[in-house]
Amino acid sequence: MKRDVELLYHGLEQNMIYNALQRTLKPGYFFGPHCHSNVEICLMKEGECDIIVNGEAITVHKGELMVIFSHMIHSFHVKSDQPAVFLQIHFSPECFIATDQKVNESIKFLHYMTDGHSAYTFHSFTDQLLSCVERICEETNNETGVYHVPLANIYIYEMLFLLSREIEQSVRKVYSVDNPIAIRAIHFINQNMENNISLDDVAQNCNVTTRYLSKIFKKYVNITVKDYICIAKLDKAMNYICNTEFSITEISSKLGFSSAQYFSSVFKKYSGVTPKEFKNLRTKDI
Repeated sequence: MKRDVELLYHGLEQNMIYNALQRTLKPGYFFGPHCHSNVEICLMKEGECDIIVNGEAITVHKGELMVIFSHMIHSFHVKSDQPAVFLQIHFSPECFIATDQKVNESIKFLHYMTDGHSAYTFHSFTDQLLSCVERICEETNNETGVYHVPLANIYIYEMLFLLSREIEQSVRKVYSVDNPIAIRAIHFINQNMENNISLDDVAQNCNVTTRYLSKIFKKYVNITVKDYICIAKLDKAMNYICNTEFSITEISSKLGFSSAQYFSSVFKKYSGVTPKEFKNLRTKDI
């Protein structure tokens, strides 16, 4: 029994949460297209915000939530004249990928989170789910509290079950990228984003022509392969900026850009800010 408790605590002590906090976005706020390996959950408490996922704009109102799965391109835009107040969580799906297949199939949200092609879910949330997410935010930001990391992680498991139940009971569906070639291309790009990859490289990996890949990718992902490569690289760049001491020149070189100047221009094109400006932002609030 003691050994079981030790193993449980060891697993829960590994922080799977990147951020969990309440955010307030001012009217007119816009953060450009980006993607990341984390799963992102947004529960709207006040106001509304347009969240654009793979080119599709969804207005999330008070009382509604959106879950954005790994590697899906998305951006935020507050068009209303009122601020948008929501709870936001980014957490890693990696520790759930090796879950037993029977468990994966029976827990709906877990299945969608790890199936490799789900894009997002969108539906109203219950008071019970809101309470769970608030507890995750509280423990994540309670760095002086005893057991705050394992408690926050336990609440993540609770949240998975609650989300699974709400998906089962909701008339809303889980939106997916329903093409195996597009999915394979996305996976190849995300596994090789630190290399200088091109459309030709991706097409070759998918065993199709560049013309066919471009057509399929645009149809099912709503952006071009080149744009997806750039946005995926920028996610990695943001992680480097947030979590390392690498210079802009070093980061641009690591990600296969021809120069720091070109890297900076691409960064601003997609995010709306330069790498230096991004570094001065509250970089976990994205």
